[in-house]
Amino acid sequence: MTTGKPQLITKRKGDTLRLAPKSDLVASTVEAYRASMLKAVEAPGQAVVLDLSAIEQLDSLGITLVLGLFKSCQKGGVAFSIEGVKPDIVRVFKLFNLTKFFPVSEA
Repeated sequence: MTTGKPQLITKRKGDTLRLAPKSDLVASTVEAYRASMLKAVEAPGQAVVLDLSAIEQLDSLGITLVLGLFKSCQKGGVAFSIEGVKPDIVRVFKLFNLTKFFPVSEA
């Protein structure tokens, strides 16, 4: 169970914005992450990388958040990818056939 506001680390390197949530993308954290992530991608540059290396769990609301980020990037013509994903979560992305929309790299 997460207490307090979930932490999102944002780093910009050149034209790439890296977003790294520090707790699971689940029902109890998604709304807090949504605001900070969408604000961060308002001026993303050329690419957005979602770093999920600290994530152990991803539920349906977390998937919805990821899809929302992807769509925001797509609207702005910004490349979107996901890195550092644990094998169990990669299987979730593959199960929903999301890897055809954006690259997902295992940890």
